[in-house]
Amino acid sequence: MKQKNAIAMILISLMSLFFLSACHQKRTPIISADKLDKAVILIKDDQGRERTWEASDLSFLKALLGNLNLVFGKDDKSAQDFDTPLTAKEKAFTYQITFYQADKIVQTIHVSLTKDITVDRKQFTVKGTDRQALDSLIQHLLVVAK
Repeated sequence: MKQKNAIAMILISLMSLFFLSACHQKRTPIISADKLDKAVILIKDDQGRERTWEASDLSFLKALLGNLNLVFGKDDKSAQDFDTPLTAKEKAFTYQITFYQADKIVQTIHVSLTKDITVDRKQFTVKGTDRQALDSLIQHLLVVAK
């Protein structure tokens, strides 16, 4: 009897752990628009030159957050699709987005050359299905930081 109870408890624990990990993967690590008031975009090209652009317009911030949410597989009506392919040079650039509220950094996002994106020092690998969303995000950054 004790053995059956122990097995049942282990199975329930494993199912709960599986369910919680599945729920965790569905959530996006991106901050919500109501928790920020400014974004600074930094693009460093393959020659080391930097371009920055600062935005505080709420509609732009929502579109940027929408594009970031798409990278993490979450549908967002605010996202804007940039369906232009990236050049080899643009793929070699380094991209950073820093979000602020009341002049304090609330989130920093780095996009690397690989399929990795770092959000507040936590690294995520972009799935193959979300790669187009990442390219669209990068095009969005390139358009505004010209």
